Amino acid sequence: MRKLVVVAAAATILTLGPATGGGAGKTPGVAFGPPVYVDQELAGGEPLVLADPVHGTLVYTAHEGTTHLYRNGLVSSPFGDFSFVSNYCNQVNVWWSSDGGVNWIRDRYLDSPCPTSPTINTGFSDPDLAMDAGGRIYDTGIDLVNDALFSSTDGGKTWTKGTVQCHDGDRPWLAGGVADEVFMATDTVEGTLSHQTFHSTDGGSSCSATGVPDAGSTPDGGSYTGFGKLYYRQGKLVEPVVYADSNGATDAVGLGTWSPGDAAFTPHRAAATTMYAHWPAIALDSAGTVYLVWDTNDRQAGTTGGCDGGASPAPNRIMLAWSKDFGQTWSAPIAVAAPANARVFWPWVAAGDAGKISVVWYQTEPGELADMDCQVAHVHAMEATILNATSGKRSVQTVDAVGRYVHYGSVCQGGTTCVATGQDRRLGDFFTNALDARGCVLVATGDTRLTDPATGAPYPTARPLFARQTAGPSLRGTATCS
Repeated sequence: MRKLVVVAAAATILTLGPATGGGAGKTPGVAFGPPVYVDQELAGGEPLVLADPVHGTLVYTAHEGTTHLYRNGLVSSPFGDFSFVSNYCNQVNVWWSSDGGVNWIRDRYLDSPCPTSPTINTGFSDPDLAMDAGGRIYDTGIDLVNDALFSSTDGGKTWTKGTVQCHDGDRPWLAGGVADEVFMATDTVEGTLSHQTFHSTDGGSSCSATGVPDAGSTPDGGSYTGFGKLYYRQGKLVEPVVYADSNGATDAVGLGTWSPGDAAFTPHRAAATTMYAHWPAIALDSAGTVYLVWDTNDRQAGTTGGCDGGASPAPNRIMLAWSKDFGQTWSAPIAVAAPANARVFWPWVAAGDAGKISVVWYQTEPGELADMDCQVAHVHAMEATILNATSGKRSVQTVDAVGRYVHYGSVCQGGTTCVATGQDRRLGDFFTNALDARGCVLVATGDTRLTDPATGAPYPTARPLFARQTAGPSLRGTATCS
């Protein structure tokens, strides 16, 4: 039997500002309901949410917090964070909801604090969610030496199949295929061009021994590697690609594609660019159009106000490009967000019907041109609903999805080294959006606003926060999300 614990607590209702952007008056105004803490005890960095229309559930997963611990919170809270210690299980955190995200339930394996059996899942870090064509949901977690893969057939309530060792690697991403089929992409050797994708055809109980590579050199002396969330569509795997010049600096983004029988992924360059985030993000709409989003890393030449004496940050942009032929040709990039006096970072994208997409990103408040790796700012979770995205007549409505800032501080960009340096990595490396069964937008973000009630000090980990679209156009069909 399993132990179920209801853990949700709704946050204060907050009023959202008006929708902005081109064409906003031609479509219903986008708005989000009051945000809900999925859990006020467990960690919530690097969160993902997935809707299961078959079982009527939402599934939410997040990093357990081990390499997200913030030193200031760790030393100022009693026992570091008692709820973190008492619930620690060396597994990514998992919750499910059957009421649209009003209440969330921790699913516990037997009477343990673990969401799943340790015989099929060991790994505190790097979750991802995917669903195959048969409705099986997959999640993953790593333990620095192994990439676990595990799955559920009841909407995330129980996880009954899996393997602790799909492969060893770092930052795995999942894509569901046909029934009981899943693909896992991972960097098999950290810090080298080793990105490969492995394959399971038994619901995640085992994985192929060899992988399909998506990394290599470029004719100009640079390199490319697959990096980011991948998808399976029309018999193809597609994933973001990051290009670097001969000095290792990011100089372009693109798409890697693979079809059964190919010896390796084929890289397709989409746009020359700088990039601030670790990777770009992609989504595919119902017509098969691939959307690629990324942030730029604009700097003020001749200045030294950035981290470690680097150039001072300049206002940057969230960019979007699309391809209707799986990366063979690309649109000219357009800016989804370009604030005049703020920084934007870590975009994610979800897609519904043809030309209908949602893009989310973090944004600092006006006047806060912070170099986030070492300087502080108020961080907001922004969302843009875009209709007719591939047309010159597109409409864009942009709102603050949470209605308040979710973090005040710096945001370490150095991965696991942030724990050793004492920098603030509670938000992890990304946050995400998804669509529910109606095509309405769901947002999963870490939140660092809660404090220890005994001391008033910050917790050493973020808490998982959920927001749901409650007004404006659905991205599937012709209904609204009211």
